[in-house]
Formats: sequence, C-alpha cells, structure tokens
Amino acid sequence: MEPDATLNFKQGEVIYENRGVVEWTRFWKTMTTVVFGMTPGFYVFEIYCADGAPSLSWMGDQWNWWQIPEQFQDGGGWDLETTRYCDDHDYMNVQYAAKRGIVRPVHTAYMLQVMILLQHMNLDYVSKMVYNKDKDLVFVYKPDGLWNEREYVYEMHHLEQMVPYAVTAIKNMSMQRDDGILTVYDMNTRDNLKFYAEDKYWNLEIKDEFMANTRTLWKGNFDDKFRGSIFHVTSEASEEETLTMMKVDRELEAAIAKHGEVVIPTRYEEDWKERLTQERSRIAAQQH
Repeated sequence: MEPDATLNFKQGEVIYENRGVVEWTRFWKTMTTVVFGMTPGFYVFEIYCADGAPSLSWMGDQWNWWQIPEQFQDGGGWDLETTRYCDDHDYMNVQYAAKRGIVRPVHTAYMLQVMILLQHMNLDYVSKMVYNKDKDLVFVYKPDGLWNEREYVYEMHHLEQMVPYAVTAIKNMSMQRDDGILTVYDMNTRDNLKFYAEDKYWNLEIKDEFMANTRTLWKGNFDDKFRGSIFHVTSEASEEETLTMMKVDRELEAAIAKHGEVVIPTRYEEDWKERLTQERSRIAAQQH
C-alpha cells in the first residue's frame, strides 16, 4: 500500500535520543553469545565431532596460556575410538549412533534457539525519535536484528500510552517516576515503544506536547470517582432504588420496635477480661 501523497516525510525536530540503548543492546548480545553460544556450543561441538568431550588435560596442552592444576587434569575424553568395531563403521556402536541421532540434532536446535534469542532481544527500546515537519508522523529508530538499527515510521494519532487500571498503585508505577520506563503503544501495528523518562534524553521544548498527544485515552478516565475501569457507581439513586431503600428502612425500624436491638454475643474470654477489669477498678476504688 502506497502512503498518502499528502504526508510529509521530511524530518523535523528531534523529540528523544538515547544512543546508549544501541550500545547496551549490543553489549548484552555479545555477552549472551559468549555465555549461551560460544561456550556450550564449542563444548557440545567437540562431543559429536571429536571422540567425546574435550578433557581438561587436552585443553591444558592446546591452550598453553591456560594452566590447569594437575589434580584437576582428569581423563575427560570418552575414548570412543577404542569401542569401535575393527572395520571402523561409525554406526556399528551405540555411542556413535546416539551421537549422530540425538546429540547433533539437539546441538543444531540449540544454536538456532540462541540465534533466535539474539534476533529478538532488542526489547523494543527506542534510541531516537524525530518529528516530521507537520508533526503528524514520527521517525523512530530502534535496535533491530542481530546488530543493526532500523528506522520505523508511525502516525501520531495511532500512538497512545495505555491507561492502567484505576488502582491506588498508579502513583508508584514506573511510568510515573522521573527515571522510569515509559511505554507508548501503536494501536495500528501493535508495536511497543519504550523510552527512558529522564529529561536528559528528551527535547524539553516539545516533550509535553508529545505526552499530551499520546495520552488522549487518559482524559476523563480519572475525573469521576464513581466511574472505574470495571465497575461504575452512580452518585444518585434512581426512583426505584430510593423507594426500595425507604421500604427496607421501614421494615428494619418495625423489626427493632418489635424484637428490640440485636445484642452481639461475646466470647467467654472477652467476658472474663471485662469482669477482671471491673473487679480491679472496684478494688482500687475501695483502697482510696
């Protein structure tokens, strides 16, 4: 679908910029690659490509900069070559059948999962946002893919900060803190845009304007204490409700006149404490 010809795609004022988002995203991806990709990936690769898991003594010999104490240099290799048949057919023993039938597919699936994790761990954080000249579009830059930064275009009238449920914890939510995380939702593409709320990342001359344009759903939602997100309580009773309450009041008054007021029964412990208090007061009065 072609965009509307009347839209102005010339960039205008910068609304928000936080270059640290891209740097930190790449840092965490690098750490994830080392911890979940290279380290277990290499070890498992050695299991099905060599004769077993690499032993500590082998790593001590191959990596001369890595000195392993003698007491830890065990026979980590599985010595699977000694269990092969004399004709050296790989599929002639259980170990190699399991290695090729289970370990290799599992390792391949694991590495694919690591790649998918790296592809999607951008976490929707925004590194830069710019108005167009007419201020009806925003150009949003976010980390994308494995190592890239990509530009997205959103229409302003689709962007909204979703209204939370009317609970007393609203004032403690992250979006209400000066250093919290602000989430803007695109109701057309269903994308989330996450911003750091600290003023140092924002163009303060137009921040309030952007906030007002993305909080239109908030207007009127917290103005009336009798209207909530789920339940509504009318401030005035209807004629039918008023007549019902008057009837109930008359019946209660008639029941009290006939049977007397209800006496709430007390427990034995409460009666005993009351008598004890009265007795102490009586003795104290006699001594004076």
